[in-house]
Amino acid sequence: MNKIDLRSDTVTHPTPKMREVMAPALRVRAADAWLLAARPGDAEDLLRWVARDDLAPPDRARLDLVLADLALRNNRPDEAEAALARAAEVPSAASGERYRALQARLQEQLERPGARKLAEASRLVGAMGRYDPAAALELMRVLESVSSRELSVRALNPRAERQLTGWLDLALVIRQNLVNPEHVGDAVTAWKSRHPHHLLNESQALDSWLRYRQTFPAPRRTAALLPTSGGLRSPAEAIRDGLMSAYLSRPDGAELLFFPTGDDDQSTISAYFNALDAGADRIVGPLRKESVAAMLNLAGLATPVLALNELPQPFTPPPGLGGQVAGLALSQEAESAAIARHAAAAGYRRAAVLAPESAWGERMAAAFQEEFLHDDRQIVAATRYPESENDHSSLLERVLKIDESRERGRKLENTLQMPLEFEPTRRNDVDVIFMAANATQAKLIRPQLRFLDAGDIPVYATGRIYSGEPDPAGNQDLDGVRFPATPWALAHATHDDLPRVASLRGGSMGPLFALGQDAWNILPWLDLMRKDADFDFPGQSGTYRMQPGGGLRREPAWAVFSDGVPVALPPHTEPRAEAPAGAE
Repeated sequence: MNKIDLRSDTVTHPTPKMREVMAPALRVRAADAWLLAARPGDAEDLLRWVARDDLAPPDRARLDLVLADLALRNNRPDEAEAALARAAEVPSAASGERYRALQARLQEQLERPGARKLAEASRLVGAMGRYDPAAALELMRVLESVSSRELSVRALNPRAERQLTGWLDLALVIRQNLVNPEHVGDAVTAWKSRHPHHLLNESQALDSWLRYRQTFPAPRRTAALLPTSGGLRSPAEAIRDGLMSAYLSRPDGAELLFFPTGDDDQSTISAYFNALDAGADRIVGPLRKESVAAMLNLAGLATPVLALNELPQPFTPPPGLGGQVAGLALSQEAESAAIARHAAAAGYRRAAVLAPESAWGERMAAAFQEEFLHDDRQIVAATRYPESENDHSSLLERVLKIDESRERGRKLENTLQMPLEFEPTRRNDVDVIFMAANATQAKLIRPQLRFLDAGDIPVYATGRIYSGEPDPAGNQDLDGVRFPATPWALAHATHDDLPRVASLRGGSMGPLFALGQDAWNILPWLDLMRKDADFDFPGQSGTYRMQPGGGLRREPAWAVFSDGVPVALPPHTEPRAEAPAGAE
């Protein structure tokens, strides 16, 4: 760039020192222009080459306004707040219209959950020059309201202060290893390699994890309300034994008390008041859906509850119990929806649905279809089979359009007036089959699909196809079928693996035993799960995440039959090659 002196008509070339001063300022102005052109990525790229110390105060203030704008666009109000505070040191910037507009956007974002906590965390980090166990513990508590997803994004921010990003990354590592601590040492080592300049060493980071984990004890006195008579007695016994096994593994100085209920709501109400008289500060149960509703509708309900069924809908917690009521359940409708999500994630887009002619079958089909029919996915065929019949070949031929193929062959023979060698073929626009069935029906349908040349189409079935009782010989017809299972079932897939517990009934009550274990083990983490919508509890019956309203959404483990034994389904099962829609 040249400077023209109009008084002498001479051209003066800038000195190297002038170029050093001008280049950073020009980059700031260019970045500002990219922002106005709605290209924030280009603005960020330019600012990587700008050092604050190379700028004059007005350009430094402009840089702070640009950084504040970028931070707000990336939903980082704490960084925007710091940048605007620096800009305010220059009166012309603080009095400008742009400054006021950015302040208004900042206030809007600061009202969102977690934003104030991040700003508070930033101040705590700024005041910590060495490892302070108490301050580190306070920092972990402050960050509880910041979701795991947001922590992971902010920990990778290249423009943030290095100590802060290190703390945010450590908070995420600590949170991910709270429930199962087996790999925390490796996780902390990996964290330190990502943040070699962080003020904490590995030992101090592990000490922070331990101190924080110790702040999540089990409730002091938990009361379990379970049936001891009636139709739910056997399931309740399995849940009770699961609760006891988990409690004995980690009692934490707490008490676990049991109060019997029956098949009527009044017995549940009586059990609840008996638990209150015993000083219970947490209720687990009841089990019957009607009893859950009856107890939660009590005007004087004042104790946090983990119901062992789905919460009634709609449900409004009583005064003082907001966020203190949750529901833990093995919902079969939720399993069918999970199957749809899993099939979609595997890349399948066109499904056939097989369900029995029953109210249960309609619920399973509806739950699958509601979840699957998104992003241009299709249900290309759906049918209902009679549970009383053993031969479904005619029905399956219609679903697979083999009957249409056979009819086309007959018409061609009639047209040509001559016999033809003709092999009917099935449609090929189905890339996955959803089968709602119990074990008996699935063992009939699966071989018939193979016989009709549909054995290569992946089949997902409801969890009812596995009784829980190991039977390799009897289950070989189910080989290749995928289904939702419990991690507990996969770890106890043979007779030798099954605990010698009478309530398991040979394994058929294994999912409820696992649910009982989870009901105890999840108690310390419920408050954190409410604060962090991304926090997963990896349990024995599935992986749980808190939903708005208190329900715990379960993601099951995924299994496939191999030689009649359920084994873990590989996580990246590829879909078969897609055929053109409508092809036959």
